[in-house]
Amino acid sequence: MGFDLGLLIWMAGIIVLLMLVMRWVFAPSSRPHTGRPQTGPDADLGLLVPVVSRTPRSNALRVKNLLSNQGIRCSVSRLERDSYDVLVFGRDEPRARELLDGSAGPAPLD
Repeated sequence: MGFDLGLLIWMAGIIVLLMLVMRWVFAPSSRPHTGRPQTGPDADLGLLVPVVSRTPRSNALRVKNLLSNQGIRCSVSRLERDSYDVLVFGRDEPRARELLDGSAGPAPLD
């Protein structure tokens, strides 16, 4: 019974190949970490537009429920510890502002 050096080289090659593939697959993302999104008038929110800005959480949830009950898709975005924005799609903004201006609840802060 002899020792097969060729088999040992093949096994080492397979292990090295697996290590390279795993290193490539499980490597950290090469995209730069952007941190928290921008806030304020220069923020790029894509298709979303804030209808209420920098409001307490309870007020933001009240506005979100009002808009959702009227069929307007919206979301709440946390800015700071107790500062939230309510966001709607751009095409729903006029209707959302009309609802908020006509409601007895919180008025939008521009």
